[in-house]
Amino acid sequence: MEIVIKGGVVRAVASGPNTPASLLALEIATYLPLPSLLEGARILHDQDENLTAIQLPSHAGPVLVVMPPAEDFEFSILHEAETGRRILGAVRPDRRTSNARQIAYCVTEFLRTRALI
Repeated sequence: MEIVIKGGVVRAVASGPNTPASLLALEIATYLPLPSLLEGARILHDQDENLTAIQLPSHAGPVLVVMPPAEDFEFSILHEAETGRRILGAVRPDRRTSNARQIAYCVTEFLRTRALI
């Protein structure tokens, strides 16, 4: 399921916008190695903030893996709390061999080493 936010209105849709960031997010979500992450994973398209992210469940609440705005940037990992979003860190995979499977593994390891999953 994908969530689209536009004009302050939240909608659940079967398939979201067809942008490169949303296609990358969908491909990364496909390769998440843990079933617990796959069950609760959602693609979030916030058109008000120009943001595409993967929303993942964790022990501390929802975590967002934000798609980079350009190819050479890193993937930001944010925690969504009641008080707002907080930056947990960033994942910067090797760009020479970067693919969706490697990014999914790096994100999972980031969350696992911080006891979030």
